[in-house]
Amino acid sequence: MAVSWLQRCRCMGRRMRLRHLATLAITVVGAFTAPALAESPNGQQIFLHGDGAGAMPCAACHGVNAGGNTSIGAPKLAGLPEGVIKSALAHFANGEGGNASMQYIAQALSPAETDAVAGYLSSLK
Repeated sequence: MAVSWLQRCRCMGRRMRLRHLATLAITVVGAFTAPALAESPNGQQIFLHGDGAGAMPCAACHGVNAGGNTSIGAPKLAGLPEGVIKSALAHFANGEGGNASMQYIAQALSPAETDAVAGYLSSLK
């Protein structure tokens, strides 16, 4: 009986070590992949809700479908090429063109957020 009990303890010890190693591996992998996933901005979210760091929602002026609002001079953005949107935002961020609101919003967006919003808008029809 003593041998049997000792063998079971050794076997359980191996299983526990394997479980600890598996838990450690999952934790390490998660630590490196979670920040990368969290850093990917969502263009649709930014367009509809702002970026949480100063850029108000684009949809507030351009409409939830990015169809524009001629009464306030907000142009249609849906379906424009990415490059056109990025270029316009870069000009606004540099204080060239647009109004004070657009300049402020463009300055508040990070390059990754600008890319995400431009990609989202160009995908709309």
